Amino acid sequence: MRCRNLMTVLMFMMAVVSFAQTKMGQVTGSIQDNANHGLPFVTIEIYTKGEVQDLISGGMTDENGKFIVDEVPFGEYEFVITAIGFADKVMDLKVSGSKTDLGIIKLGDEIVQLEGAEIRAETSQYRTEIDKRVIDVGKDLVSAGADAASVLNNIPSVSVDQETGQISLRGNENVKVMVDGKPSNIPAAQLLKQLSSNAIAKVEIITNPSAKYEPEGNSGILNIITHKNKRKGYNVGLDLGMTYGDHLRNNGSINANINTGNFNFFGNYNANLGKRRFHGTVENFDTGLDQYFDVMDESNSQLYKVGFDWFIGEKSALTIYTSQFFSDETGLASSDVDDRNNNLWYSNISDVDSYYKNRDLSLNFKQDFGKEDHNIVLDAIYSKSTSDDFRDYDNEFPNFNDPQLYAETRKGGNENIRVNLDYTNQIVDGGKIEAGLQFRQENNDSRMISTQTIVGLDSIAFTPNIAYDFQRNIYSAYVNYGQKFGKFGMQLGVRAEQVEENSDFAVAPNTVGDFNNDYMEFYPSAFFTYDITEKGQLSLNYSRRVDRPSVYQLTPVPEWSTATMQSIGNPNLKPQFTNSFELGYLQRFKGGNLNATVFYRKVNDVIFRYMEMDEYDPRIMNQIFINYDDSESFGIELSANYRPVKWWNINASFDVFQNQFYMGDEEETGTPWNARVNNNITLTKNLSLQNFFMYRGAFKFIQGEMQPMWRLDLGARYTFMDGKASFTARVSDIFKTFHAEAHIDYPNRGIGQFNWESNTLFVGFTYNFGGDVRKRNLKQETNNAAPSGGIGF
Repeated sequence: MRCRNLMTVLMFMMAVVSFAQTKMGQVTGSIQDNANHGLPFVTIEIYTKGEVQDLISGGMTDENGKFIVDEVPFGEYEFVITAIGFADKVMDLKVSGSKTDLGIIKLGDEIVQLEGAEIRAETSQYRTEIDKRVIDVGKDLVSAGADAASVLNNIPSVSVDQETGQISLRGNENVKVMVDGKPSNIPAAQLLKQLSSNAIAKVEIITNPSAKYEPEGNSGILNIITHKNKRKGYNVGLDLGMTYGDHLRNNGSINANINTGNFNFFGNYNANLGKRRFHGTVENFDTGLDQYFDVMDESNSQLYKVGFDWFIGEKSALTIYTSQFFSDETGLASSDVDDRNNNLWYSNISDVDSYYKNRDLSLNFKQDFGKEDHNIVLDAIYSKSTSDDFRDYDNEFPNFNDPQLYAETRKGGNENIRVNLDYTNQIVDGGKIEAGLQFRQENNDSRMISTQTIVGLDSIAFTPNIAYDFQRNIYSAYVNYGQKFGKFGMQLGVRAEQVEENSDFAVAPNTVGDFNNDYMEFYPSAFFTYDITEKGQLSLNYSRRVDRPSVYQLTPVPEWSTATMQSIGNPNLKPQFTNSFELGYLQRFKGGNLNATVFYRKVNDVIFRYMEMDEYDPRIMNQIFINYDDSESFGIELSANYRPVKWWNINASFDVFQNQFYMGDEEETGTPWNARVNNNITLTKNLSLQNFFMYRGAFKFIQGEMQPMWRLDLGARYTFMDGKASFTARVSDIFKTFHAEAHIDYPNRGIGQFNWESNTLFVGFTYNFGGDVRKRNLKQETNNAAPSGGIGF
């Protein structure tokens, strides 16, 4: 025993002597973003090389992005840079002298995770890239535990209709929604309700997409980027929440990954269940028929995703995953009618059971070549969904003395195929080339079978059955070229698409038809930037876009209906085309930044939701989609992020738009405007508070005027267990002011008031843990990262 103790002491003394004789050096440098601005408080780590890596030293950049790491032993290392809102940067480091100057190091823009716990700012951060605006979604308390729709409602220029879930960008509903750069087969309204706010890393607002993107979306693209973790080891995140308004709702999610080095297995599961209430009134001055409706909906939805990344080599990676979505909803709705002319009350009740299933299968293969930003990517997606909707009606309106008991069965199916082949090459000392091919196919079928009997104005009775089939094939090719010339940057591109559309429909009593539309179009894009100063940048861009009618805009099967109103599609709807221009200015200053954008948009054959009387019963209003002649929109957006003191951060935005619609000699103008202010206050290291205020001004639309809306939210968060766990509480719409009111002028004068569960209390718990995180060669992870749609020079 004494001999063993003696050997231990001798080995310890030898190690101390060896360390004392080891030569030491100093490592210095500066870290900047792509706009040449120094990045403060960036973490610096120096690791040994090898399969098992040891931390040697580290530090943090100062307010100007500069760093100094002293007493680093001579040798070869991995130099790791970690910054909030940016991808890890991994470099080879050799220390062989008294001072090693790494010069200026540039960072990219990916959200990352570290040691099983994600690095996120307390508040959302806004930044501008050459073809998009990016919001790094922080741990915003006012949307914690809510769904994705709540997150989007807090973002400048974006609004989500609380009744329908319809998204609008700059006052326009023709928005393309993607998740992780890919469109989802799940309807956007359902997807936003299912996707937890805690799962969102950032949101890209692409108001003028380049030719690389699919051209759909009159007002642009919203790309929701979810959190990912590819570090070696195991990582697990758990979120649990409860929301109480008029009723109780529960949500929970778990995400995990296991990385063995060559393989990364990942999966996540989200569940939402509970009841929601929506109610309101529509007062009709001309017909004297007032409607009172109250909808109680109980839903149980689940979304899970499983897959793996295979890092075949340092330059090759394959990702395969499947996502499955299930929704089961039951609802009881009353839409009673008060006939003020005859002093009669009509009771109308509907009982709804609906089921929706969707499954996606995705494959992504990326091959890097001998230099940075030189790769080819193959991306293939197959999606299939089915929906079944059963409704029982007990309607006294329109026949008071003869109650109508009838049922409707609605069935739908959707099948999508999408294959992309993309090539990128950053020419040394030159520009960047992007080119690609794409094939898309969409098949849809919709059916409605009813037991109702309708007697038309011609006294002929019929059953309102509907059948609709639709197919669309799109063949695309694009090319982009971008380059930086000193302070000036530019990107030019064009996309060509050949489209084939075919549909057949039959609507009782006697409407049968088909619609075929084949056409080829070109979609150019141009982007220019100029760095006026080190912290000020001017941008100008242009793109041509298209909005092809969606299936629900085309199918004559009613999307929804009440006793006096229904929303139906138009099989003869044509696409609309948009030319869009933007001029922007970004100014950075100490503690924050200011972004201003002016835009102009001209749209031909505008797709618009219009109200008209039903041809069989003038007491019923139909909301249908039609093509107007054209429209013009222009406006200005202002957003600012400022930290006046260390413990207080402010995000604020203001936007105002002018929309003009033309149809023959008819002209209508609307001017919506919005203001948002988000304050985050750090009281202690573990406790923070936040409040959010928004105001949406009154604005005119084609058939009336929407009244102002506003709300105030408050939230608090307490973290513990070294930041791995937290409790969150939030009160939304404290003063119960967030509801909608519309003054309608045509086709009948009236007022509609709509209310939902906006005043709610949320309580949530989050826990993240993991292990063996630093054993992976991060350079391979960086080389095999998924491609982004942004532009780099």
